[in-house]
Amino acid sequence: MSKPRPCACCRAPLEPVQEFRFLVESESQNEPALLAAIRRMPSANGCPVPVCAACQARGPVRRPVRAGVLAAVGVLSIGWVMTALLAPRA
Repeated sequence: MSKPRPCACCRAPLEPVQEFRFLVESESQNEPALLAAIRRMPSANGCPVPVCAACQARGPVRRPVRAGVLAAVGVLSIGWVMTALLAPRA
């Protein structure tokens, strides 16, 4: 028997029924009508995401915002505020 696929959220092995659902939805990507009727797994960019039943029951899968993006937005915001405060007024 093959090794079970890991959950995308908690890295635990998928239950057999969740792995079967993932495989069926992955193979049905070319048939949108059938996929709309059978879709049970969460998706990202139209592709199913392998998640265990516990993680699926918790709600939607959210990706964390990268620290670099937050740092860049913070630096740009500080620069904008400093420019507005320190700019010579005519």
